[in-house]
Amino acid sequence: MKKLSAGSEIDAWCTRCRMDLGHRIIAMVGVQPKRVICQTCNSQHNYRPPRNSPTPRGTPATPNRPAKAPSQRPTARARTEHERLAQWEAKIAGQALTAFTRYAMDRSFRLGQLILHSKFGEGYVAEVLENGKISIMFRDGPRTLAHKAS
Repeated sequence: MKKLSAGSEIDAWCTRCRMDLGHRIIAMVGVQPKRVICQTCNSQHNYRPPRNSPTPRGTPATPNRPAKAPSQRPTARARTEHERLAQWEAKIAGQALTAFTRYAMDRSFRLGQLILHSKFGEGYVAEVLENGKISIMFRDGPRTLAHKAS
């Protein structure tokens, strides 16, 4: 195995090309390459070992780092969506089909009323808006629909 130094060639993962390609070492830290330049696209980046081979050609084997575990905390958007879906299920679950009113533009609806829409399914009136509109919460999210204002 040849000794690595600045100016040596090495296989590495190119962050721009997204492939394992030949690189030239431009900086070393100890015996490990630190910065490289891709010989295909000329981009400079930190050295990353090739993804398709267990040990990079021309480099000493390094101990594998433990893989990062996916984040256990849900994002704010995921939490909000989960809460919205839980609220929808709480209002809809267990309701008899007779409890739902079929949606029609020429009908008037009130806050909290259960709606059955031919395309969007089961929902409830989440908000009565002005200008003859209502916001209905369906399983896949809210929809603004027209209704006969009373």
